[in-house]
Amino acid sequence: MNICCPRCGTPAEAAGHEDGRAYFACPQCQRVFSAELASFVPHAGRTPGTLTTRVMVVDDSEGMVGLLRMWLEDEGCEVFTALSGRDALDLAATYYPDVVFLDLIMPHPDGFHVCRALRQRLAPEVILMTGVSNPEARQRGSELGVVALLEKPFTRDAAIAAFNTAVERCRRDPLSRLRAHFGGVPRLPGDLPLK
Repeated sequence: MNICCPRCGTPAEAAGHEDGRAYFACPQCQRVFSAELASFVPHAGRTPGTLTTRVMVVDDSEGMVGLLRMWLEDEGCEVFTALSGRDALDLAATYYPDVVFLDLIMPHPDGFHVCRALRQRLAPEVILMTGVSNPEARQRGSELGVVALLEKPFTRDAAIAAFNTAVERCRRDPLSRLRAHFGGVPRLPGDLPLK
């Protein structure tokens, strides 16, 4: 598998590995970047040479984050987690997730604000989660183009069905091939503006 610099596209050189991460150096722009070693391991049912689906789970409940992480890792995903809106925006700027599970009610910024910022800059497929039954939330989610709104508590089957729908939408997205190429390795954190 050829690893290219996400900034300039030059083929990168292996620079080592530590704590489950592979490090690469760009000879042209002198940038060093990393990727989880697990993202290079083939999974059953996945086409050789393709990257794992990158999923970000955002919820202020560590229990919910841990449960979704376990379910999604069982599906062969590379999972990143955040416990606040600000952390989610920082993490997304580094790892460019394909799919985001996003709680609506959490520390500033809230889920709708994070969803709007993600959709403007990165356009991942977003699955909203909420513990409050609110018809307005469903309407706002629909306006933002989310895949689904899961009401807590939800089952593993409901979460995986929403995830599969999101992955299918990713495959139909004309930008998904670019995200697949550049999403294989993390990038330098960029600014996702809070408006």
